Amino acid sequence: MTDSIAAVKRLPAALLAVAAVVGTGAATSACNVAPVAATVNSATISVSSFNTELNSLSQSTAGKCLLSLKFPTSLSLTAEGAGGSGTYQTSFASTVLGSSVYNLLASQFAASHGITLSTADLSAAKSNYESTLDGAIKAQVQQASSLSGTPTCIDAQGNPLTGKAVLAGLPSGVRKSEVANQATEELLLARGADLSDAAVLKYYAANTSSFTLDCVGVIAVADQTTANTVYNQLKAGADFANLAKSTSIDTTTASSGGQLGCNFQEAEILNELQVGSVTVGTPVAPEKTLSGAWEVFQVTSRTVLPVTEVANDVRQALLQTTTNRNRVSTEVLKFARTSSVDVNAQYGTWTRAQIVPPATPAPRYLLPSYAPAVTTPSGSSSSGSGSSGSSSSASTSGSGSSSTTSTTTAG
Repeated sequence: MTDSIAAVKRLPAALLAVAAVVGTGAATSACNVAPVAATVNSATISVSSFNTELNSLSQSTAGKCLLSLKFPTSLSLTAEGAGGSGTYQTSFASTVLGSSVYNLLASQFAASHGITLSTADLSAAKSNYESTLDGAIKAQVQQASSLSGTPTCIDAQGNPLTGKAVLAGLPSGVRKSEVANQATEELLLARGADLSDAAVLKYYAANTSSFTLDCVGVIAVADQTTANTVYNQLKAGADFANLAKSTSIDTTTASSGGQLGCNFQEAEILNELQVGSVTVGTPVAPEKTLSGAWEVFQVTSRTVLPVTEVANDVRQALLQTTTNRNRVSTEVLKFARTSSVDVNAQYGTWTRAQIVPPATPAPRYLLPSYAPAVTTPSGSSSSGSGSSGSSSSASTSGSGSSSTTSTTTAG
């Protein structure tokens, strides 16, 4: 499922219920019948395709990046369950399955309103999705840098991934699904949005800072006293580049006159520096970093992009308004409540437009004396309340654990 990321779409809460976790290739019926993870109005999500998606998101660089952008706070990226390779954490598998069910419902809802995906729709959606991913990755990298952390969306050399690279790094089926979901979402959002030239001009005028790019410089020093001196010198008219070269302790930017780049949105700068406005050539008051150094920022130049250049971006913003997104979510959920949805019993049951996990078995049924095939891993409590007893082997965990898994073998 896609989103304006953090938008990389927020699912309605009703679809983010917890489901049981199964092992890769687990059969749910006779061995000669292809297992199904979920059925939505006669369309199916196979266990095979579901496992491919789980594996892609949990194992590949591109998948982990996409996962971190789609669900920045709700999921741990350590997706492997206690059962080892081929099992997944309950929260991970249930969220991905809920996402897949939602996407299938959305595509069926769109079809019921005569919406079909053309080659042009898919091409535009792919481009828009890559741009959305680019923006989300940039935000993630900047946030990680401000917290002295390591972002998820980087390659082996430590360079930020691009949206194009993320999509290219996914299995073909998953990639096509992501693009199709994006296209469907855009067409559904467009049904209720005013995308006229007048609407574009109105939005542009009200949000000019979002289409203004700033060149930003920084001078880093060791203490507040030096920072105040630098700040006062800049206010008095000192040349920023020369002062950065002679004073800054930031070895990355000092030699280039303190320049951080020229692709910062003005709105982004205001948010990051927590100020109401920034004037070109006027320094921002010193700030202390987490490392203990002090930094003085200054916008050295500014470019306002013309509306003709950003019209497509404006229309995307109009599509992604909270009101419009909520409208589509409400419509799809209403459609879901009148749809026929069945979820494989090992994942749970579909009740009131959400996945409800299987009932937890009584602790005694997990004990070896009652079920010889069930083993309790070393260090785990056999009386934990989070394990599933519907499998041939299960791992248990203490009450409240979020990583309970069960492993099911093919019949």
